[in-house]
Amino acid sequence: MGERIAILGMGVSGRAVADLAQVQGDAVLTFDENATADRADLTRADLAEVDRIVISPGLAAKHPWRRSALASGKPCQGEIGYAAERWRGKIYGVTGTNGKTSLTQLLTAALCASGVEAVACGNIGMPLASIAATPANTPEAVAVCELSSFQAELSEGLQLDALVWTNFAPDHLDRYENLKEYFMAKWSLTTRLKPGAPFVCGAELGAFIEQFGFKAAGKISDIEAMDPAGLPDHSAFLRSPQKANLALAQSLWEALDADAAALRGAAAEFKVPAHRLQIVATLDGVTCWNDSKATNFHAVGAALDAMPEGAVVWVGGGRAKGEDPAKLVEYLKGRVTQACVYGECAPLLCGVLEDSELSVYHAADCKDAIREAVRLARKNSPAHLLFSPGFASFDAFASYAERGKYFNSVVLSL
Repeated sequence: MGERIAILGMGVSGRAVADLAQVQGDAVLTFDENATADRADLTRADLAEVDRIVISPGLAAKHPWRRSALASGKPCQGEIGYAAERWRGKIYGVTGTNGKTSLTQLLTAALCASGVEAVACGNIGMPLASIAATPANTPEAVAVCELSSFQAELSEGLQLDALVWTNFAPDHLDRYENLKEYFMAKWSLTTRLKPGAPFVCGAELGAFIEQFGFKAAGKISDIEAMDPAGLPDHSAFLRSPQKANLALAQSLWEALDADAAALRGAAAEFKVPAHRLQIVATLDGVTCWNDSKATNFHAVGAALDAMPEGAVVWVGGGRAKGEDPAKLVEYLKGRVTQACVYGECAPLLCGVLEDSELSVYHAADCKDAIREAVRLARKNSPAHLLFSPGFASFDAFASYAERGKYFNSVVLSL
């Protein structure tokens, strides 16, 4: 006889848990304030009815439902832990502030090229619970699971056969009290490693591990030592930020004693996912770059590091996530000729940029910012227009992907 499970939050992960629970023979009681669910309110009596509680990663630590669940004495976990307990194969975790999706896809492609039944899942868009409910759930399979800090907070039940941590920088400070709390959420994943399982990270992360008083038990990847032989000249892995991802993949491959040729072949054929520093068009000598995935300042800095020679006009803005705008100024100064800002954060951002003596244009909206940036860049042609917002998209768009598609449409209409 199965368990009685309460699912708090019926977003993508909650629905996936409900489907998997039914496959497993568990009874489900669903709760959501905004979506279709069994109940829109949660009471102590409700929690008394169930054996286990699965909490959506969208419910932050201070959410009353999450607090009630944790205080109930019932076993509590997130979708990732519930699914992991029911996944029959191995799980390789990929976490970090930036670069998770690209690395997850590269590792999955390389595993498949070496003859392993591998699937990309997690924060990348397909919950592990969805995969676990299919015939792909076999002892021979490997789930390459992108793990966000939100998922890491509630990872009871997760056991990792490997963990790769790409990098670390301020992000989601609208959810976490401080930078250390954000770090601790991700660091908790290291406690989910099976004995002897490899942990790979870069030197940049190693500095944070030391700063917060921990010790890296895994391998520090030497990015500069990465061997690019065999990669085509156009490969994204020959430049920042993807160069670091390949170095991490190589370090993991060495730890796993996996097929090096398969990784090299996958890297040679790899296409970076959409909205990650991609050229959309060249207009009168202005190269227009779509980096809508950049939702924090560290990502903006990485994009600027990757810019070829020439003047750079930066377009950014959106909804703030708690980062100090002064840090953004550090990335922009000396690298951009002009900035065009829009969105909720624009008034504050304008003030900070003007104080630093950077030339800034306060746009009426995203379209206005893009058009003005093209006009300004044309004055310095050949030049680059870098759309790397550095903020969340939710003030005007449903996602960074919708924002990126909007940028493409505006550029291609000019």
